Amino acid sequence: MASKKPPPEARPPDKGFRSVTDQLGPRLRAEFEELQKSERKILAALAKPETADRFATDPLTVLKGLKIEVPPLIGQRLKDASANSDFSNLAQPHSFRLPNGQVVTTNVNIRVTGAKDSKAKDSKAKD
Repeated sequence: MASKKPPPEARPPDKGFRSVTDQLGPRLRAEFEELQKSERKILAALAKPETADRFATDPLTVLKGLKIEVPPLIGQRLKDASANSDFSNLAQPHSFRLPNGQVVTTNVNIRVTGAKDSKAKDSKAKD
C-alpha cells in the first residue's frame, strides 16, 4: 500500500511560525500581524525575569502594562484564558491519554529570544 504523504522534496520548506499563522483565520492572522509590530518592545520587557514570570501567568496584564494595544480577538482570548486560570500552571507537566491508550506528558519550555541581539546591535551602533 503506497503512502499518501508527498515525497520530501515536494513539501514546502518550514517557515517557522509563519506556517502556524497561515492556519489561522484571516481576522486572527491580521491581529497577530498587528501585535507583531510591538515585538521589539515585548522582547525587551521579557528580558527581565520578573516580567517574563508575570507574562507566563497573565500576558494580557503585562501587555497592557507595557502600553501595547492588544487587538480585540487576542485580548478576549487572553482574558478568557486568564479568568479560567489556563496560564497559572502552564509550566507544570500535564498528561493526556490518546485514543490508542498511549499517555503523553507535556514539558513546556518558555524561551524568549532576540532581546540580547537587539542590545548588542544598539551598543555597536553607539560605537
